Amino acid sequence: MATGGRAQLQRAAIDSGFGYQRELRGPGLPGVLFRAGSKVVASDVIDARASAAPFIAGGLTALYGEDSSLPSMAVTSFVAIPLERTVPNILLFGKGIGALRRAGVAVGNRQKLSLEGDFDRSFTLYCPAGYERDALEIFTPDLMQLLMDTTKGCDVELADDWMFVYSGPGRYSKADALPGLVAVTERARDKVHRQTSRYRDERSDRVASAGTISPSEHAARVGRVAEGGSRLTTRTGPVRIAVTVLSTALLVIAGARFLFPDLIPWLP
Repeated sequence: MATGGRAQLQRAAIDSGFGYQRELRGPGLPGVLFRAGSKVVASDVIDARASAAPFIAGGLTALYGEDSSLPSMAVTSFVAIPLERTVPNILLFGKGIGALRRAGVAVGNRQKLSLEGDFDRSFTLYCPAGYERDALEIFTPDLMQLLMDTTKGCDVELADDWMFVYSGPGRYSKADALPGLVAVTERARDKVHRQTSRYRDERSDRVASAGTISPSEHAARVGRVAEGGSRLTTRTGPVRIAVTVLSTALLVIAGARFLFPDLIPWLP
């Protein structure tokens, strides 16, 4: 972002009573784009956690698939909204190539859950095995409609006691985007809080009641999400696989054209 744009954004954030940080390395948030990447840097961070509708927003740059044959740098935008309760790890992929798919994030179909109504046309929902009922109790049709109205073109994640909205780069980097960001966050937060404020993972309670832990440990575990629900199993995404296959094919064709020009005359 240009220096002037950053100064305007910083001034708008401060005037609104928010904090501003130009760069934050290793933010440590539990969202999949934060935990799956390396060299994670948040930029132009608006910190509104002290406001009536708290959130953190900014840009995100990270390297994904660093240990693979095709690592890639992805640049996205994010909004992180704190929740009152810890909830299962749930991902809502918007249709098309969104922020999660561009970063190579994908989830196995066994964790895919069909949504009520026609919302499958706009989102694909993934939740941990055994948490299907929990996911549908949180993502009710009225919440899904709100997300369609306020987060079109975005991906959504619940992780621990946070809600994340991921979108394309630069979405919140201008000062004039701040009022809209606040308004949308207030609407989404109110509804998500109503859906999650009473959530309780009975599986975690059963573990806490096993009788092999102290009363203090028991109290600490009650209200948490059991290990099986705390994280989805992710894998290399189809976009990355397609790019890898295409790149390999082009290299093979180029080599064949060089070695056997008479056999493949149709190549330029």
